[in-house]
Amino acid sequence: MSYSIVFKHLFVTRILIGLIVVCAAVATNYVDQQKRAALSDLTSIEKLNQEFRHQYKQATEAFWRSQIENGSVIMVNGNSITLFHKGVPSSSSQTSPAVYHHLKSIAHIPMTIRFLLINNSSTLMNDTLKQYWQNLNNLQIPESIQSKEKASVDHIVSESQKLLREEMDKKGSIDREMLRNFCQSLTHDLTILLDAAAIAQLNEMHEIIQDWMREYNFDPKDPSLKVLIIGPRAAREKNLHATYFERLLGDERTRNIVYIEELFRDEEKARSIFSSWFLARELGDSFFNDKDRMHRDLLMTESAQKHINQLIAS
Repeated sequence: MSYSIVFKHLFVTRILIGLIVVCAAVATNYVDQQKRAALSDLTSIEKLNQEFRHQYKQATEAFWRSQIENGSVIMVNGNSITLFHKGVPSSSSQTSPAVYHHLKSIAHIPMTIRFLLINNSSTLMNDTLKQYWQNLNNLQIPESIQSKEKASVDHIVSESQKLLREEMDKKGSIDREMLRNFCQSLTHDLTILLDAAAIAQLNEMHEIIQDWMREYNFDPKDPSLKVLIIGPRAAREKNLHATYFERLLGDERTRNIVYIEELFRDEEKARSIFSSWFLARELGDSFFNDKDRMHRDLLMTESAQKHINQLIAS
């Protein structure tokens, strides 16, 4: 490449970079102007409330920083777990060993068949059913599954193959009573697999926690230790992770465990909610001498309840 071409290339590149910088500056200035213009349109009471929102956001961010820099936070997100301790985040660890996934996958087979037969009741020989039938017959039981669970795995697979083949051969409407009997006949086997999966996950998680306790020398009974669990919305009563940490931290510190639904891919939002939870406790204690007051609808007072009763007679 000649010097003139190189110079021309660099000159064009610098012009492009300069344009990008100018555009960014103009855009930033425009956004600032828009914000100022919007703020100038607010009434005095709206400006006061705007400042509250700004300060509250800053407080949640500061709370999170303070917790991870000065204390300990364990964050569980689905199958991963991370410890933030005295400003040092650990690398995330997986709490679910291979056997956990294998056991759950086998347990899902009869549930999948139920959905397949109900969803495809008018076209029992469609490609989806045939493909699933083929995959079921090609199934190789993973070696990770222990002998005491193997009998239940074999029973689930054989009964699933039998039912699916019978229904496909009939090429007609689904016998819902037979389908229900099929599901209930596997309850015991499913329970065995789910028990084994839960124990495998608990053992893995407990080992990780024990390693952290030795490495970082922290006490799970320390009142400053907090736990953030990000999990699914459904079936939250007696959640496996929450129950484990309730036992680990002790009954008197269960309020240090925060469960947040469905934010697996938005840890920043989950951290914000986590911080807001504890800030609300501080506000409730400061203003109402009741740490839980802000966790209830602030407008739902005794007077409000009486007024509702007056509006809607029992």
